[in-house]
Amino acid sequence: MKFTSIEQEVIFLKASNESIGLMVNHEVIKLSEGDNGAQAIFKTSIHQRFFNIILVDFLSRSAEEVTGEKISSLEALVKICETPNFNQHNSVKSLRRAVTAFKKWLEHEIKVKVWFPSVDLGTKVKIQRQEIIKICGDISKHTFSRLHVRARQLKSILKRNGKEVSDDDGLLLLDDFYERFHTDIFTYQGSHIVEQLNGIRWGIQEYLQPELKRSMVYEDCTSPRYRYTYPNGVKTEFVKHCYQTLMNDIRTTPYIKRFKTYKILTRRY
Repeated sequence: MKFTSIEQEVIFLKASNESIGLMVNHEVIKLSEGDNGAQAIFKTSIHQRFFNIILVDFLSRSAEEVTGEKISSLEALVKICETPNFNQHNSVKSLRRAVTAFKKWLEHEIKVKVWFPSVDLGTKVKIQRQEIIKICGDISKHTFSRLHVRARQLKSILKRNGKEVSDDDGLLLLDDFYERFHTDIFTYQGSHIVEQLNGIRWGIQEYLQPELKRSMVYEDCTSPRYRYTYPNGVKTEFVKHCYQTLMNDIRTTPYIKRFKTYKILTRRY
């Protein structure tokens, strides 16, 4: 489908809001606070796997037939922050800061000492954080029978780091990789990832507050009934539905209050 610029923005803001809402809530995490910060803790290993799966969805390209463009929600948010349609009095400032910081964090390469017992290989691997998240998310979601693409990616990553393994070894590496990078490293990174996603959710909230005030019209002075006036450029019924849902979400406070992760949980990996 062909959408106007403002329609595409509405679609991706709704998609981003929903993805973050699925990940950052009190059903999935527990927020433990102290004097010098806080820690977002996954309630169970299953919740952690679920979080990882939805995060991969947030970072994966959308179906062009639905959104009008084949890009991820994060990529769309970057574009929105560059040319926002709802920016009043620089309301996009907080969202732009949060999106920029998270994108930079994801693209950063870390060096990790690894031991893969299944192939008797010990080495140091330089790898992007987003690569870790995507590989572990797919392992969380699929059985080995659906992971041949990720096995080849692991082989490629090791080759990039000066280690050659066979196609067969690539499959054997999946469990070892998951143990080191999901059970260990992703668990450590989790609180900081939640903090950053929560910052994006709050950024969307602040960005759209002026638009909510503009568009929300009460039927009369005594009735709680209300409706929304659509902005210019929102024409299709699908996007009108997305707009209504988005504005209803913005009317409510995000599930998790703003917090800062303990510094000790941000220094490694």
